Amino acid sequence: MPYDIRSLVKEHHAFYEVLPYYVVIDERSEGRPAATAKVHAGYDIDIYGERTKSDASWTPSPEKYALSYAALKKIAERVSQHANGSCSLQVIPSPSTVVFDFRDHGKMEATLRLRISHGRGLDKPAGQPEQSALEEVAQELKSMGFARR
Repeated sequence: MPYDIRSLVKEHHAFYEVLPYYVVIDERSEGRPAATAKVHAGYDIDIYGERTKSDASWTPSPEKYALSYAALKKIAERVSQHANGSCSLQVIPSPSTVVFDFRDHGKMEATLRLRISHGRGLDKPAGQPEQSALEEVAQELKSMGFARR
């Protein structure tokens, strides 16, 4: 059966969460104790789809996962074209990973991640370009039927 992304979102009750993306910098100077700095470098947008009773395996079918990955990749490419500065978007697949959501009776969920970060230097925090990209991605996901958790 051919799928489109909207039917997959609906069938698998797909949703997303936004989490801060941090970089930990280990600063070591000769003669001084080691120090670490935690820098808010961007955002991780985790996309989840619930396993349905019709799914035969624990992981999503390769066709469904590829379609989901391609849709997220298109969003990342569109938003990247409008992004200011050195803002970058990266889709991180994990097709063999299953998440157990114990907040919802141990439902199994497949996941994809879209990371919004920058190349201004590891010690520089996220700024307006990353915030704008986050807002644009959220709008795109909403228009496709994804709920935000």
